[in-house]
Amino acid sequence: MWDHLVESSGDEIFQDLLLSRAIQHAFDQHHLPELTHEEINFERNVLLRTLQNNSASDLNLILAKRGYGKIRLQALCKRNAGLRKLVQQNINITDASVQRMFALLHGPKFPVQILVTSTLDQASQARRNIQDGESFATVAQRISIDPSSPMGGVVAPISPADPLWPTSVRELIQTLEVGDCSPPILIEDRWLLITVTDPPTVQTVHLADVREEMEQLSRLAMEQLEMDQLSKRLRANINPNIIDPTLKRASQR
Repeated sequence: MWDHLVESSGDEIFQDLLLSRAIQHAFDQHHLPELTHEEINFERNVLLRTLQNNSASDLNLILAKRGYGKIRLQALCKRNAGLRKLVQQNINITDASVQRMFALLHGPKFPVQILVTSTLDQASQARRNIQDGESFATVAQRISIDPSSPMGGVVAPISPADPLWPTSVRELIQTLEVGDCSPPILIEDRWLLITVTDPPTVQTVHLADVREEMEQLSRLAMEQLEMDQLSKRLRANINPNIIDPTLKRASQR
């Protein structure tokens, strides 16, 4: 039974345990106090907030499907709390970061459709088809390699402040007329066409009314970025001597 359990998820659990030990070692080096119940419970609430309009039971169900029961969930929250405490002193909330968060959440968003191809020739031909009268959605459904293809290229409206989209795309959508098809844009090793389908949404919230919330969200976002980077550094420095042969095989897959 041990062999089956290890092959199923042994390496993942082992890596989690190693990261927990690395975090504790960092705590000892920096002479930080032990985590409190409130700090650990805060991480559970952060997980809950990522599931909009869901309940604690929904969180337990979703995590259970990923192999997280009560014990692993508690360990996950403790690791996140430890990482957060280690990076908090590096976080500096500026007015610019607050403005970016406000623009991302409450600023204008552009309803768009996209079409992605592997080559410039394919993108250029797709654009010619659209300019000749074929609908963007039809062409996207036929040739786009993006997951949005079955929906005719429809994706969530894009905010010009959203760093998940390349700068070239965020700048371009602000210059396109509604219904125009962009020239092909090179994004890494793919070519993208984009069209703005409707006018951007209108900003209805004032920064002064939500500044405190924007500061909190900005801090959380910056902490999460630092936490991810710290976790990668800690994992990279882990070099365990694995004796159990089954676990060793699982870790080498």
